[in-house]
Order: sequence, then C-alpha cells, then structure tokens
Amino acid sequence: MTRRTIASIAELKRMAQVANEEGVAVELERDGIIVRVMPFQPAQTIGPRQTREEETEGGLTQTLADTNRRR
Repeated sequence: MTRRTIASIAELKRMAQVANEEGVAVELERDGIIVRVMPFQPAQTIGPRQTREEETEGGLTQTLADTNRRR
C-alpha cells in the first residue's frame, strides 16, 4: 500500500504564493509531519570595500573621463 501525500502540488503552490506575498513562513502539519514553506530571499553579496585612496582615484578618473567627453 502506498503512502498518502502530505500536501498536494496545488496546496504547496498556494503556500509558496502566500509566503512570498506576505514575507512569512507558512507551516502545515499532518499526521505529525511538518512542512514549512518560506519566502525566497536571494543571497546578498557584498563585495570588498575600497580604501579611501581607491575611492578617490576612481572618482578622479570618472571626473576626468566626463570632462574629456564634454570637450
């Protein structure tokens, strides 16, 4: 005999939609089994910070390039 599914595809899709729209985790418990659906949050990537000298040099380079374009 096969086991009955905990949640149908339609239920899981509905749970995912609510989780994403409301920004909350949705939990379903049946027969002692808990299914949680959480909103998707892409990983935040933070690049290495520039030193003050690098920021200044980059700003100067940008300013010079803008000035040369205007001429």
